[in-house]
Amino acid sequence: MKTKIVSLITTILMVAILLTSCGEKSKQDATEVKEDIIELNKDLTRGAIDTAEEIKIAVTQEWDKFKASSEKAIEKTGEEIKKLREKISKDNKKEYERLTQKLDELEQRHMVLKDKLVVRTEKFKNNRIEFNEKAKNREKEFEREFDHDMKTLNQALKDLFKDNVNN
Repeated sequence: MKTKIVSLITTILMVAILLTSCGEKSKQDATEVKEDIIELNKDLTRGAIDTAEEIKIAVTQEWDKFKASSEKAIEKTGEEIKKLREKISKDNKKEYERLTQKLDELEQRHMVLKDKLVVRTEKFKNNRIEFNEKAKNREKEFEREFDHDMKTLNQALKDLFKDNVNN
């Protein structure tokens, strides 16, 4: 009986030691996992910041190129409008009024495009644009629309006197 009690006590002590050591190991593992998660979150945050910064640089560089070419196109269109005004002034009164009205409409479209570019430039200057993957797509869409509107305006300016020939 004494041997049974001694072996029972020994078994209980061994189980207790095992449980205690396993508990410590689990706590240590849990602490290491928490530290790994914290470090991973820091890395992800740094990565997100770096990515956002890269996107901002890329979008800003593309915008600067687009803005420069668009400003040249707007300036060229403005000069074209002035030349057309001079040419229209030489037409008879009826044609002068009709062409002036059409040219006024086209000049208004020209001013709207010019204002669009100024507003967008201000957003870039004041960092009111959120720089992420969607920003790249939004900028590309803006550029496509702007280019389309400029091409349409330039075509309308070229076609201004075509209507005159048909009448």
